[in-house]
Amino acid sequence: MREWIGQFKYRGNEKYGSLLGEIMNRAYQAMRYEFASLKHSRFKSSLWSVDVVTCVPVSEKRLTERGFNQAQILAEEIARRNKLPFLSLLARPQDTGKQSFKSKKERINTMNNAFSVHPNMTNLLNSFILKAESQCVTENKPSVTVLLVDDIYTTGSTLQACARVLREKALEQGIHLTIFCLTLARS
Repeated sequence: MREWIGQFKYRGNEKYGSLLGEIMNRAYQAMRYEFASLKHSRFKSSLWSVDVVTCVPVSEKRLTERGFNQAQILAEEIARRNKLPFLSLLARPQDTGKQSFKSKKERINTMNNAFSVHPNMTNLLNSFILKAESQCVTENKPSVTVLLVDDIYTTGSTLQACARVLREKALEQGIHLTIFCLTLARS
C-alpha cells in the first residue's frame, strides 16, 4: 500500500487513482453495511447514507507541483461508483508545507487556520438541498451528510480542521452537517 500511495501521490502515476478509489469504495461499502447492521447503535443507519462527497483540498502550490489533488481523485471515484454528487466545499488558501516532516504538535498548529470554505460552498449546498428528493431536517434545519475524503490519516488534525470549518459555515447558514471521514491509509 505504501508503494502504491507513493506512486500515486509523489510520482504522479494517476493510473493508481482508479485502483485506490476501488479500495476506498470497498471500505465505504463495508462501513455502510456495518452501520446499517447495528441495531442499538448511537448512529441511525440513515446517518451513513451520504448525500455529498468532498475532499481535503491542496494548496495552489502543491497542485502546481503534482498536477492533481490525490484526495479529490479518490473522492470522485467514491462519488462516481455510488452515484453521489462530488462538491468542492473547501479551499486551502495557504501552503502549509509537507506535513510528513512535522511533529504532531506542529501539524495541529499548522492546520488550525489552513482551510477555508470554498467561496461558493453555501450556494453549492443550498442548491443540493433544494434538489434533494428526501430532504432530512434536523432541529428544523436542513440536514446534509458529507463524506470527507483524504488519502492518509496521521494525527487527524487535517480532517478535524476541515470538519470544523465546514460545520462553522454550515451553522452560520442554518444547515446541519453530519460529517464522516474516510482515508485510504493510516500512517
